[in-house]
Amino acid sequence: MHGQDVRTPLAIPRVPPVAATTAVARFFVARDFTVPGRSVARGLRLEATDGPFAHGDGPVVRGSTLALVMALSGRPAFCDDLSGEGVVRMRERV
Repeated sequence: MHGQDVRTPLAIPRVPPVAATTAVARFFVARDFTVPGRSVARGLRLEATDGPFAHGDGPVVRGSTLALVMALSGRPAFCDDLSGEGVVRMRERV
């Protein structure tokens, strides 16, 4: 997350391995520990477009695993990289 926080505004491209971001996404939706991931995801169906991550029920939010992770961790700019009828609700929570 923090590395992406630095890279994004500087336009330094890097996409971490999907396996790593999938593990982080699963951790974030399971609890509100270091970030409010569980609260952000509640009542939404999250679906990664580049890997196996999927979670929940409700209005769909689709995007790369990285964009989902960053939105779950409270980075609203990454909601612009998401699609689906649940994005509005996710953006309100982020």
